[in-house]
Amino acid sequence: MKRPPSIRRTLLIRCGFGVGVCLCLLAAGTYLTVRRALFRELDHTIKQTAALLSNQLELENGRVTFEWQEGIGTNRALPNNALFQFWDETTGVITRSPALKERELPHFHRDDGVPVMRDIELPATHYHARAVGLRVYPCVLPEEMRRMTEEGRIIDPKTLPQILVVARDTTFEHRLLNRLAWILGTGTLLTLGLGFALIHRAVRGALKPIDDLTQQVRDHTGQQLESALETPGELPAELMDLAESYDLLLARVAVVRRRERDFIRHAAHELRTPIAAMQATIELALSQTRDAAAYVGHLATCQKTAAELGELVRRLTALARIGQPGCPATIETIDLEHIMADCLQSYLPVLTARGLTVSHTPASDPARATGDRSLVRIIFNNLLDNAAAHARPGSGITIRWRHDNGRVEVALANPASELPDDPDRLFEPLYRRECSRADDSRHLGIGLTLSQEAATAMGATLHARRTGDGWLEFILGLPAA
Repeated sequence: MKRPPSIRRTLLIRCGFGVGVCLCLLAAGTYLTVRRALFRELDHTIKQTAALLSNQLELENGRVTFEWQEGIGTNRALPNNALFQFWDETTGVITRSPALKERELPHFHRDDGVPVMRDIELPATHYHARAVGLRVYPCVLPEEMRRMTEEGRIIDPKTLPQILVVARDTTFEHRLLNRLAWILGTGTLLTLGLGFALIHRAVRGALKPIDDLTQQVRDHTGQQLESALETPGELPAELMDLAESYDLLLARVAVVRRRERDFIRHAAHELRTPIAAMQATIELALSQTRDAAAYVGHLATCQKTAAELGELVRRLTALARIGQPGCPATIETIDLEHIMADCLQSYLPVLTARGLTVSHTPASDPARATGDRSLVRIIFNNLLDNAAAHARPGSGITIRWRHDNGRVEVALANPASELPDDPDRLFEPLYRRECSRADDSRHLGIGLTLSQEAATAMGATLHARRTGDGWLEFILGLPAA
C-alpha cells in the first residue's frame, strides 16, 4: 500500500531544495566571478609583459638584438622570472628566457598581429599556464635609421618578423581557486544543513496546531461526538475554517443522532402498541374455552393489528429507501393536476364518509413540472391521507395551484384545531398529535416524513405553515417544465 504524502516531509524537501539551489547558484556565481576577475588580471599582466618584451626588440647594425639579454632592459628581473620565447620567422632562430632553459613553449599566433590567449601546459613540469602569442617586429631607433640612411642600406623591420609567446605559471591561481571552491562547497553544505535544521524547526512549529487538532479529533469518542472542539486563540487562520467546519459537522452529527434516538424511541413505541394489543387479544382468547365465532372475532382483531404493523414496517422501509444511491429519482415532465385527480379519486370515499368537501382551484396555466411521478404520487397520497385524518368532520379541504419564479406550487390546506408552535415538526419521524390517536387510529405518524424525504430526493420542496384563519397548509414546489 502506497504511503500517503506527508506535509512535513514535502515542505522540508521543497524548502530545502529551494534553499540548496539558491546556495549552489550563489556559490557558483561567486566562484565564476572570482575566477573571471583573477584570470582577467592575469591576462592583463601577461599582455603587459609581452608589450614590454616587444619594445625591447630592436634592429641594430642590420641584425635583431634583445635588450633583456644585454641587461639594459627596463625590468632586470624580467629575464630571470618570466617564461617567454621568440621565433625568428626569417632565420628560424629561437631565443628563450633563462627561466625556460631547454624547454619549448607552444608556437601559436594570429596572422593579423592581434594577441591571442591560450591555456597551455608547461613543458617538463606539466603545470597549467596561461600564454599569449603574437607576431612582433623589431623597432628602429632614430640613430639606427640615420646610420642606415648614410650607408644607403635601409632595412624594413617588417621583413624581420618574430613570433613571441609569453607564458605564466597558473599553479598559484588554480590552488587559490581550488581553495575557494572548497570553502564555497563546505560553506554551502554547512549552510544547507543549518537551513534544513531551521526549516524543520519552523515547519514542526507551524504544523503543531494541526497535530493538536488531530489529537483532539482522535480523542473524540462516540460519547463525545456532540461536543465541539476546543479551538485555542493562537490557532492559525488556515485551520480556523477547518476547525469550524468540523464543529459544524459535529453539530450536524448531534442533530442526526438526536433524531435517530427520537426515531428509535418513537418507532419502538409505535411497534410496541400493536404488538401489545395483539398479545392482549391472544391472551384473552386463550383465557377460557370459547366457541368458533368468538375465536374468529379475536383472530380478526389480530389480523387488523398485524395489518397496521405491516403498514408501519412498509412505510419505515420506504422512508429508509428514498434518496439512496441504488434508488435514484426518475426525473421527467409530469402533469401535476392529472396525478392529483387520480389520487383524489381514490380518497373520495374516505372524505365523503367524514363529511369533508374538496374545493379545487385549477391553475391558470398547465401545472406541468419536472419530477418523479411515483414520488409525487406518494406525496399527494400522504397529504390527502393526513387531511382526511385530521380535518374536522364536516369541514373542507382546499387545493390551490400557482406559478412562481419558474416553479409550480400546489397548496393543500385543511382546518386544524391543534398545531405545534413550529408546523415543520409535523415532518419529524413518527410525530403524531395526541388528537390523531382519537381521530384515526390507522394514522402512523410517518407519512409526512416520507413525503418530505421524497420531495428532497427529486429536488422539490415541501413545507407546512399556519394560515391566518387557523388552517394547516402544506405547500409542494417543483421546477416548472
